[in-house]
Amino acid sequence: VCGCGADKTCRVWNQQTKRMIHQLAGHSQKITCVRLFPGEKSVITGSADRSMRVWDISRHIYTQTTTFRHSSTTNCSDVSPETQTVVSGHLDGGIRCWDVRSGDRVLDLSLLHEGGVTSVQWKPGNGHEILTNGRDSILKIVDARTKAVIKAVNDPGFRTLTNHASSSFSPDGAYIAAGSGHNGDVFVWNAASGELEKRLSAHSCGAVGFAWGMGGTNGQQVATIDKSGVLILWG
Repeated sequence: VCGCGADKTCRVWNQQTKRMIHQLAGHSQKITCVRLFPGEKSVITGSADRSMRVWDISRHIYTQTTTFRHSSTTNCSDVSPETQTVVSGHLDGGIRCWDVRSGDRVLDLSLLHEGGVTSVQWKPGNGHEILTNGRDSILKIVDARTKAVIKAVNDPGFRTLTNHASSSFSPDGAYIAAGSGHNGDVFVWNAASGELEKRLSAHSCGAVGFAWGMGGTNGQQVATIDKSGVLILWG
């Protein structure tokens, strides 16, 4: 488990022992996002110092291996299990993709959203489609190969109100979903058609976190958390 904050460090805990095993230090300003690599041997952090750093945490003493530099604060990031390519979403509304092995920027798609990108995720089982959420309250699916937006969805009742508002593909990639920062409702769209499939209500205030993973009685588990700290697990 990883966490980051305004103290410019990232902490890593062992989930079994519940003990902190690393405190990663090196950024000059607050850390705004963190993501574990598949295999959990490395971590990538993004910071308001306009850099992203890759850390090797597989040994007793951590090492910082790669640094990516850019022109805008990173709000979010994700790592492709298929290609190990990192995608990052930025305050300037753009997304970038990075080759971890070479350290090169392989994609720079500017002005994808108005007001900043709040969430990025690679499509499960797919090494080229990326889901994004933006402060313009639009979810977009982008093809990293062609730089084209292949689907964009929104709804009058859906609002993205924070710089770290989450969105997610379903584990099978068939749906995309997010919680509204305005009323806390969960919106689920068909990823292929863009049609709104479900709108779920339970929160009493705006949602700030959303995750969709394997679990639950049907093999899929949705979790949302709102501004008051209430966590709901949806079956």
